[in-house]
Amino acid sequence: MSTAAASTLDSIVEALSGVVGSENVITDVDTLTRYSSDTSLMPARMPDFVVRVMNREEVMGVIKIANENNIPVVPRSSGTGTYGTGIPEQGGIILDMSGMKRIPRVDTRNRWALFEAGVTFGELKEELDKQGMQPLNPLLPRKDKSVLTSVLEREPVLCTKTECDEPFRTMELVWGTGELLRTGAMSVDSMPAEEIPDKTKSDLCSIGGPGLDWWRLLTGCQGTFCAGTIMNVKIFHKPLLQKLVFLPFDNLADAVKPFYMIQHREIGHEAFLLNGYDIAAILAENNDEIPSLALQLPNYVIMVNLWGGQFFPEERLAYEEKAVNEIADQFRCEVKEGFAAIQDANVRLQGMLNGPWEGDVYWKDRNKGACLDIVFHSGLDKVPAHWELFKKVAGEYGVDTRELGLYIQPRQRARVCHVEFHIPCVSEAGGNLDTVKAFHRAAFEALLNAGALMYRPYYDWAEAIFARSGYTLETIKKLKKIIDPGRTMNPGKMGL
Repeated sequence: MSTAAASTLDSIVEALSGVVGSENVITDVDTLTRYSSDTSLMPARMPDFVVRVMNREEVMGVIKIANENNIPVVPRSSGTGTYGTGIPEQGGIILDMSGMKRIPRVDTRNRWALFEAGVTFGELKEELDKQGMQPLNPLLPRKDKSVLTSVLEREPVLCTKTECDEPFRTMELVWGTGELLRTGAMSVDSMPAEEIPDKTKSDLCSIGGPGLDWWRLLTGCQGTFCAGTIMNVKIFHKPLLQKLVFLPFDNLADAVKPFYMIQHREIGHEAFLLNGYDIAAILAENNDEIPSLALQLPNYVIMVNLWGGQFFPEERLAYEEKAVNEIADQFRCEVKEGFAAIQDANVRLQGMLNGPWEGDVYWKDRNKGACLDIVFHSGLDKVPAHWELFKKVAGEYGVDTRELGLYIQPRQRARVCHVEFHIPCVSEAGGNLDTVKAFHRAAFEALLNAGALMYRPYYDWAEAIFARSGYTLETIKKLKKIIDPGRTMNPGKMGL
């Protein structure tokens, strides 16, 4: 390295240290290596710095310095990445926002919670428990997963109600120029967001105006436009009564019409479908029991959390239970509360629905140490064909189809479904990892060609997905140039 280059590096470190303190500008190789990869098994890429920030002012200061010096910034607020979105394609700064832990306000009347970027699902749940509320969370998120990151990644919530499908209300963010923006009702004043409801008579509920509905641009952008600092999202009152029931099926196609009917009649608060392998991965007492337990469970299970709510809970629960039994009778299937291999499955799963996965090893990784996902949108009636195609490709690569996971999450009462296919695999090079990676790519391409809507350009799939996006990609590029003219934020990635 030349003397001039070293001098420039030293001056940048000095400038960053002036914003966050020298102890929060990290350049040692071990730390940089830890931030160079995630659980996606995508190739590692080293950042030049890791900068830990604790508040909005530090975020703005770091991004301004980066923008002035043409240094890429990759924001991270979760402890673990899963799809390669936080791997720095062009080096630069990893902006670690995981220390931003404030939950300054919970509004039980309007059902929202305000929290900073580093707040995890476990931390939010603990705070909401105190006030008789619960989060709208995805299926068993990782314990170190940032809620803000999850919302921006458009991870679907378990609740299928249309009004809960998009939990994002308003947000404060920092552009790639270091400038601040607040969206929706949060934009009415520059005072601390938690003070706005009392001092301006605004309840922070409105996602629109002034100007654009920014949330439509910001969700799914992989940090390519901004770094979110604080957000408020929808929450729900805890029900006075609830009951989880199961509808098991031998064939996935047989589950389609009953599942549609359950959604059309608006039965249950949470509802989703898992195959036997995924249920075993969640409920097995020991990791090595997962393959054998999966063989003892039904092939596919619709899970419906019957909901008593806050008012007349006994009457409402009785109505929902009667309705789900009528649907089961109509389609000649059963309603169960447990399985022969796991008698208390409903009690155990119900206790897990509104919180993160608590185990040391994430449930998807328990069997083999890692897991690759294929995530897409589809109509519920089309998923059985997608699943058969996925298994067919697995067979061509010699992958055991009995150890593949399936998760279907209806959105907006099954107007569309979020679908995940899970591929457990070893995390180290060697073994069958190369084969699994080849299968992962081939299955993605086959499903894309079969009409599955790949709405997340993750892994190394972006080029194939964007090739089918028409003018959308060009529009996004133009917006990126306007909003982030220095290409500071997560260059090499693009949202869709």
